[in-house]
Amino acid sequence: MNKMPRVCIAGMGGMGGTFASILSSRPVMLSVVARGSTLQALRENGLVCQNGSEITRHSLRVNDRAPSEIQDLIILSGKSYQLPDLFKTVSHAVGPNTLIIPVLNGLPWWMIAQTNTARSIVKKITHTLDPEGNLGSIPTENIIGCVAYAFAQVTAPGKVNISGSPRFILGNALPGQNTVDRVLTWLEGGEGHFAETPDIKKEIWNKLSLNVATNFLSVLCEGTLKILSSNPDLCVLVRRCLVEIQVLGQDCGIGGLLPIDELMSKVEQGGNHPTSMLQDYLRNKPLELAAMGDVIIRLAHHHGLVLPTTEALVGLTRNKASRRY
Repeated sequence: MNKMPRVCIAGMGGMGGTFASILSSRPVMLSVVARGSTLQALRENGLVCQNGSEITRHSLRVNDRAPSEIQDLIILSGKSYQLPDLFKTVSHAVGPNTLIIPVLNGLPWWMIAQTNTARSIVKKITHTLDPEGNLGSIPTENIIGCVAYAFAQVTAPGKVNISGSPRFILGNALPGQNTVDRVLTWLEGGEGHFAETPDIKKEIWNKLSLNVATNFLSVLCEGTLKILSSNPDLCVLVRRCLVEIQVLGQDCGIGGLLPIDELMSKVEQGGNHPTSMLQDYLRNKPLELAAMGDVIIRLAHHHGLVLPTTEALVGLTRNKASRRY
């Protein structure tokens, strides 16, 4: 008799909450890791999700660390700078066959080594993203890359507002692996939330381009994706930034990237949703300046490229964020 797979979600922000709301109805042994006021709210009231006029409540097995049992799948969902510490909360539940899905913005630590980049630069960038080497202890063959096209934001501890139908694209981090099919049988329930791609690096880079082109500018303008895509002056900046990051991707050996017009169309589809960085800025939280800015600029300089628009937006955003305190 097949046992139900053990699935743990570490990090219950907007994206983690979206995952939990979807997987709570799946035939899996689901647990979640949360901290602080979110942990207390989930224990007292469960997870409350709103999508349009529909409100759902999910009772979850929640703690500040993963269960003691070895998990079949662990979903790490958080800001790039949070992931190393999040992994500490689940590392005891990781076995040799445990699969890990990191859900994050920016350049994933595991992907840098798979670009046309010198090993010395790879080590420096990886150290920036994973200073203590916590994430680096995960074998690449156990990692499933993920690109999230989901508009979700936390409105209060344990409460998440989700817009539309979230989509998650999954692919093996190590070429030649064949683990995504198994994971899809656990995650997919017929709603089309999850799909497999044969080239996750391409999908990640397309999303990275969108993140870099919109997040910094959204903080500077304090505007939603609709504002960025409808204001002619801002559209020029978004487009220039997209071109810079796509050129860098091509130089890193990533092929099949989307045309700029298709990426601009994706920005327009975001509507009135605030970017994740704007949400953090308005809540006086740290910004993902390293994973979405600094490492990209360092990578570009190594490849002999200058990113004038991107570098200006990153510098101005850092300056604006520093004046909040």
